[in-house]
Amino acid sequence: MKKLIALLLALVMVFAMAACSSSSDSSTTDEEETTAAETETETEAEADANAPVEAEAEEETAEAAEGGYTGEALTITFNSSYNETETGGILATYFKNYLEELTDGAITVNVSYGGTLFTADDELDACGDGAINMMIFGHSKHTSELPVLNAIPDFAPESVQNALDYFNYVFEDEAAGAAITAEADAYGITYLSVNAGGANYFVANFEFENLTDLVAKSTAFGNMAPVKFEALGFNVVGVFPWDYYSAFDTGLMDASQMDGPAMYSMSLYEVAKYWMFDGTFAAGNFMTVNTDWWESLSAEQQAAIQEACDATTQYSLEYNESEYAALNDNLEAEGVTLVSMTDEEFDQWWSTIFDSAANDALATAEENGNVEEVQAVLQAAADFTGYDITF
Repeated sequence: MKKLIALLLALVMVFAMAACSSSSDSSTTDEEETTAAETETETEAEADANAPVEAEAEEETAEAAEGGYTGEALTITFNSSYNETETGGILATYFKNYLEELTDGAITVNVSYGGTLFTADDELDACGDGAINMMIFGHSKHTSELPVLNAIPDFAPESVQNALDYFNYVFEDEAAGAAITAEADAYGITYLSVNAGGANYFVANFEFENLTDLVAKSTAFGNMAPVKFEALGFNVVGVFPWDYYSAFDTGLMDASQMDGPAMYSMSLYEVAKYWMFDGTFAAGNFMTVNTDWWESLSAEQQAAIQEACDATTQYSLEYNESEYAALNDNLEAEGVTLVSMTDEEFDQWWSTIFDSAANDALATAEENGNVEEVQAVLQAAADFTGYDITF
């Protein structure tokens, strides 16, 4: 009997231990499952929290891949000898705004207008010496320093686009382009782009009927590029464009010729009431940089600046086309008398432009020892315009 009781007690203990073991295993499994579930929930929550950041990073990467500026910050010292309301000043402002927007303010452009930093006489040396980084360069004021560049007869017939294409053609010509670049290198400057100019007009403060009549009646023709006007028979006095208004007003000059929209912006219609379109369009005002500074920039900085220069060129084309389209109506509204040039007079004028520019450039080239370079430029210009030139 005692053996039977002992056996029953032993069996009870075995079953109790088995039950405890089973309960412990079940508890461990439940805890592991709960912990795993909580970990998975936390991971999903973290992923959700990081999603906007990751999406923004992906978006920024995509924008950078599409050409968004990611280069270093830069401040450009930019000189404009033109006033802010003149065409050259307007183009400088456009360049500034375009580049700063393109780079989201990483590149800033400090423009000094109206020659307040360096005048038109001084800006070439200033840019070459590195006193300024960039300028919108009126090259025709520097015929003695840059005779090869200025060998290009500086007007072209037909249209604003044609004048722009004309200058680009000469620059892209192998021999002419090499000569112009070598001359610029000697001054430590690099041309990044050329801008279109406006339609050219003769103006006077006296009544005239045509070009022949204008030449006969004028006694003081104001201009800083005398050769072609002297070849027509004008008595030329040296007056800078920004002084035209006061020169007319004081009687220092009685006639001139320049970009019509620019003269309109200067209110010359108030002091010169007779205007005549001369059939030609200008180009120039090169976007010009100091070479050492330019070469010190990163590839991305250069690409952004070049894009802004190219955009400025396109804007100069559109701006001058629209200005020319509206100019005659604006002049008539101001009481200006518009005079017409005959076809024969235009042919005479165009021959005078090209021949006087060529003769002057070649004479200077003989003195400077760069005849071949100047001939290359003149030949490219003649090829584009269909002008017959012999050396």
